[in-house]
Amino acid sequence: MSFDIAFPQTIDEAVSANENGARWFAGGTDLIPEFKSGFVRATRWVNLKRVHELRGIRVTNEGVHIGALATLAEIAENETIRKNYRALAQACSLSASPQIRNVGTIGGNLNQDSRCAYYRSGFPCLLRGGEKCFMRDGENREAAVIGYRDCVHVHPSDPANALVAFDARIVVRGREGEREISAQELFRAPDTKDTRINVLNADEMITEIVLPRVPENTRSAYVKAMDRAAWTFALASVALKFEIQNSKLENVCVVLGGVAPIPYREFRVEKALSGVEWNEESVTQGDYAVLGDAQPLAHNRYKIRLARGVLKRALRELLANE
Repeated sequence: MSFDIAFPQTIDEAVSANENGARWFAGGTDLIPEFKSGFVRATRWVNLKRVHELRGIRVTNEGVHIGALATLAEIAENETIRKNYRALAQACSLSASPQIRNVGTIGGNLNQDSRCAYYRSGFPCLLRGGEKCFMRDGENREAAVIGYRDCVHVHPSDPANALVAFDARIVVRGREGEREISAQELFRAPDTKDTRINVLNADEMITEIVLPRVPENTRSAYVKAMDRAAWTFALASVALKFEIQNSKLENVCVVLGGVAPIPYREFRVEKALSGVEWNEESVTQGDYAVLGDAQPLAHNRYKIRLARGVLKRALRELLANE
């Protein structure tokens, strides 16, 4: 298959170059293998590596600005992020392998495609324009247990969960100009009417992630349960963030990964944790109803127990670091 490659120098040039089914890429850790295997087809590729506007991590009075081309390794190693946004640094450090983290970008990670084995193997499923989700009644051990509609895939991004916990804003640019989307609203559960897994339009690219400033009394952690010790996707994970006020937990945010097509906010657990005394007896002994509204499938009920376990691990980890 013949194709051409464009090398834009600016964001505007990159947006203009993406037409007639062209595809942007930078790290290419997901997209290039997909292209080689025939999973993705395009007659034009737009290489973003020369767009310097998309690079860097800047600390301002507003917070932290992360360029879409910042690698996962750069984010994980950034001093400010490690200190003030610890869950995000941990999420990036637990993503993929060291080799991929040094190449893969945060923009690409947030916009990566579904990892459903049926979808990637070429089954004519909903995400491919078909009428059936094969995972629902098939091998669904890794499928969603909550928050799904007609498709039960789970979103694979680890950093996405931490970004939701920190109320990050995602800046995107398209032919109609620039807009901001909250991290919470970036992702969506696919259904028969709209099979997109995020709300980006076809001509829109992620340009920047903005982390708002956090109080000094903020604590956060990211804990991930996997089939293997490294280089795999979450079966269940949690991004936990809260503030300590008068020795109590306040402004709690609990975001679960690996259990839904989106980063899943556990609002009832957040409410249950709010106002709890910050000590081991009070915090870790509580019977929090994690995934209380879950609708597990034939082979993934274990995720409910696993999600409860990662929350307790995150709480204990933060207590140990006090």
